[in-house]
Amino acid sequence: MPPPTNIANRQKNRQNKGKQKTTIKCVQLNVQHSRVATSNLTQIITNNNIDIAFVQEPYTIHNKVAAYPKGFRIFAQGGGRKRAAIVVNNNDMDVTAITQVSNEDAIVTEIRYKGTKLFGTSLYLPMDREIDRDLETIEDIIQLSRGDGLILAIDSNARITQ
Repeated sequence: MPPPTNIANRQKNRQNKGKQKTTIKCVQLNVQHSRVATSNLTQIITNNNIDIAFVQEPYTIHNKVAAYPKGFRIFAQGGGRKRAAIVVNNNDMDVTAITQVSNEDAIVTEIRYKGTKLFGTSLYLPMDREIDRDLETIEDIIQLSRGDGLILAIDSNARITQ
């Protein structure tokens, strides 16, 4: 005899019946500012039809994320050297940068795709910065995305507190 299911689960199953799931293929990588690693990531994105790449320490030229094909959309923020970026390889996705909570180390985007809305973030947390600042940034992002999906792609580095 199958295990009993509660009423809430049965109602949820009825509501979801017939709904198509939206699949978004993602990858995350710290390329350590390397052009070769960026080239390899580009091949992975192209060969595997990756929709979104969350990149930490992207390759840059004159403080601009570089070395991606022209068809890719690059999201990064701030005037200094970028340590976080989002690369989009799906032209059907409506992606908007949320500049209020973005900077060289954190890029936050709102993504709309096939009736799904979510927030995608790429964050780089350096070891030499106070963790409280980074935790505040993450809290701001969580507050912003309240009620919607959220992807946090973080290179958090190891930290030791004394």
